[in-house]
Amino acid sequence: MPSPESLTTGPTVPARAYAVLVMLFLFQTINFFDKLVFGLSAVPMMKELSLSPKEFGLIGSSFFLLFSLSGMAVGLFVVGRFPVKWILMLLAAIWSATQLPVFFSSSVMVLVVCRILLGAGEGPGLPTALHACYNWFPADKRSVPSAVVLQGISIGLLAGGPLLTYVILGHGWRTGFLVCGLLGIAWMIAWSVIGGEGPYAAASASQDSPAASPNVPARVLWCDPTVIGVIIMSTMSYWIVGISATWLPPFLQLGLGYKPTDVGWIISAIYLFQSPLLLSGSWVTQVLQRRGWSLRACLGNASGLALLIAGCALLLSIVTSGALQLACVAIAFAAPSLTTIFGPVALGAVAPAAQRGRLIVVIYSGNAASALFSNALTGWIVGAAGSNSALGFAHAMTFTAGVLIIGAVAAFALIFPERTIARFAKTSSPSSSATILPATST
Repeated sequence: MPSPESLTTGPTVPARAYAVLVMLFLFQTINFFDKLVFGLSAVPMMKELSLSPKEFGLIGSSFFLLFSLSGMAVGLFVVGRFPVKWILMLLAAIWSATQLPVFFSSSVMVLVVCRILLGAGEGPGLPTALHACYNWFPADKRSVPSAVVLQGISIGLLAGGPLLTYVILGHGWRTGFLVCGLLGIAWMIAWSVIGGEGPYAAASASQDSPAASPNVPARVLWCDPTVIGVIIMSTMSYWIVGISATWLPPFLQLGLGYKPTDVGWIISAIYLFQSPLLLSGSWVTQVLQRRGWSLRACLGNASGLALLIAGCALLLSIVTSGALQLACVAIAFAAPSLTTIFGPVALGAVAPAAQRGRLIVVIYSGNAASALFSNALTGWIVGAAGSNSALGFAHAMTFTAGVLIIGAVAAFALIFPERTIARFAKTSSPSSSATILPATST
């Protein structure tokens, strides 16, 4: 993680902000432990519960049944009305409460219900954590802290791969769910002491972007090309993010032929690559902006390039082997996460301060709806190939590559933050507040 000095040039950041940042980092780590344990348990779970690939895919999709709806509901009706400390506490409580029953039950129905409820609890997780992060850091210093929060995803997959694989192989797949539940409880205890509202939770519009004040009519806000571009780009990006925890382990084992004992370490290596990629990507774009590069280049083109490279790498992973194949898989599954930094930063640059929180939470919860389809469709495509799992995964990953490329095209074609800032400056007015989304803190 970067040093405090790298984050605090400019406005003073309180020392407690770094403790909160660490907790938000761990929040995301546990979040992806919870996601990863299902995929790592795939083979023994399917064998013990007599699940076909299609059935396993449907169970994986059930996780996303309420994922987006809960995220958007929290964004619209909870964020800004209740302290973010207790919102995150409640989400972590749901995570733990839905992992523990899997350890004690052999029922497929219990598994499905727990996955649905877990998805409801995790839907608002990342955007709410980013919102909490923004409450502790000034507007022009949020890119790198955002990347630190996102490192929790990489570390969750990096550490979760070998750790949960060890637990599952040594003590059974159900024990993996138990470990995840206990980790969530431990986080809640620590957060009850450390968490809180930051000094920028109600920052004035003058501290933010040129478009920060006054508010913009909801129709203008949501129909803006940049906002639409971020929605499409982030939704296509989440297609592969959504299947990574569920289908990446089976893809490596059944699709590419790697041994079960090696899969955990391969996943760790993949997300070890993702960690510096996110930090370096956020740092480079932040530096380039200070040197006069446009938001269009640093956020729009960068997002499109990340998805285009990821799509091409995924296609190459099907036809290559050895180290090159693993490098392509790493790029394909890691690069799309850059859009989770660039997208919210772009929204934060163009949106009024009072509307930014809900805009980010709603969009980055709603985009997860793609995972509801990606998990089920991947299972359907793999199952359609019958006993030839390698062919089925080749078809599924080819389709996924096409989805990523669509997201790249949307980013290149629609995300023009400077144009949006100018447009909002012309259409915003204090009297428009009656037609906007309800105000929220920054």
